[in-house]
Amino acid sequence: MGGGKPERLFRGRRLIDPVIDLVNAWHVPAVMCVREPAQVKQKAYQCILDRPDIEGPLAGLLAAFDWACGENLERILTLPCDTPLLPADVLEKLCGASKAGKRPAVAVSNGRRHPVCAVWPAESFGRVEAYAAAGRRSLVGALEACGAVDVEWPEGEPDLFVNINTPDDLARLEN
Repeated sequence: MGGGKPERLFRGRRLIDPVIDLVNAWHVPAVMCVREPAQVKQKAYQCILDRPDIEGPLAGLLAAFDWACGENLERILTLPCDTPLLPADVLEKLCGASKAGKRPAVAVSNGRRHPVCAVWPAESFGRVEAYAAAGRRSLVGALEACGAVDVEWPEGEPDLFVNINTPDDLARLEN
């Protein structure tokens, strides 16, 4: 995308705004994990920096775990900034599945896992840290290391968990 993904316009608003709207509706503690503070110009929540020694989304997950432990939270929900069609029931369904199995729960739609859309119980922090300490960086691998449960959403077009990775993706979804 050439940078600035959260700030790209989608249907007249920033790409990140539909995700922020969902989180605001849930009235839950929230932070934004960023690689650098300038990634999001108008911040809806406190920004915390990704762990600098880790690459990719795992850096944000570990930073979120650090924050959640300081807040004594039982679990965290991770959502990406580039999924503007997320269903309103994502928190409820993922938390329900996570609590039942006391393990992470990850969204699945149209036959695909969406590893950034997941609930992680605090008990999984140690396993994720050990996974990262072994030099591993994949969120999919971290979910597997924690025995995550899949939570299915109905198939549809467009996919509710579609993420925007290119200007063409953005243009296609805009129409």
